[in-house]
Amino acid sequence: MFHLRYFVTVADELHFTRAAERLNISASPLSRRIRDLERELGVELFVRGSPGVSLTAAGRELLPAARDVVERFDAIERRFRRTAVHSRRIVTVGMAPDVSPAIRHAFLDRSRLELPHIEVRIQPDNTAPLTQAVLDGPVDLAFVHGRVDSRDLDTVRVDAQPAGIAIGTGLGFDDRQSVRLEELRDVAYASINHEAAPSVYRATDALLVRHGVLKRIVLDSHNLGDLSHIVADGRAFALVGLRYGATRKAFYGEPVVIVPVEGVNLTITTDAVWRRDRFASDETIAQIAQVARAVAAGS
Repeated sequence: MFHLRYFVTVADELHFTRAAERLNISASPLSRRIRDLERELGVELFVRGSPGVSLTAAGRELLPAARDVVERFDAIERRFRRTAVHSRRIVTVGMAPDVSPAIRHAFLDRSRLELPHIEVRIQPDNTAPLTQAVLDGPVDLAFVHGRVDSRDLDTVRVDAQPAGIAIGTGLGFDDRQSVRLEELRDVAYASINHEAAPSVYRATDALLVRHGVLKRIVLDSHNLGDLSHIVADGRAFALVGLRYGATRKAFYGEPVVIVPVEGVNLTITTDAVWRRDRFASDETIAQIAQVARAVAAGS
């Protein structure tokens, strides 16, 4: 089949170099394949000249039949490719806002490599709605933040990045290498609506209370842009990942500084979660969960 395709392409171009470019190969192996075909058929198909070539009588006779064979083969290939695409299982995977790009890409790359029969579709959302969607079924697996308490779910920790504070410039922290939470007692802690990730905000609130940080500004929405404006105006500080994440990105270009917190283990954790019963009964769910576990293990 390749020999006939090569022949048809050279016959169309009447030039080995241009034909080779169309076929994404070099001219020398293309010329050898044409010679192989000529030996197999026992005739010369081209008159070779400079700079191009022309068809011999045998070549002109072969061309319609060869073109028909190539076109029929391409039609068969397209048909089976469509069938393969239609038969692929679509898997919905949720992604919370501060999931590491490295984790996301590692999961997607490994899924494509090891599970070619599966098409992964990403659904971005906050932790709480994604967790509920996994429990209800529309989402097959999700990468979420904070502790997930449900007997119906299995989880694996895939990432934990250190967190710090974002605070407006001119409030005394511009040149600081780190800050202690006790130093923020006179500043409000600002956050988006806690329904986005209730367990995360409960744990954060308890930590801040233990260190005497009691003032709060809680937005009614999940809009990170509104959060960045409040912090940039000097009315509050927010907690952000020190390496990546949508929350950190919201402060790009704003008059704020991002400072590590010392004296406490402040992290943003990411877990992969899936339904335990579906892992046991659905081979596809088990396969993508195993991919998540492999990503978590760094293997």
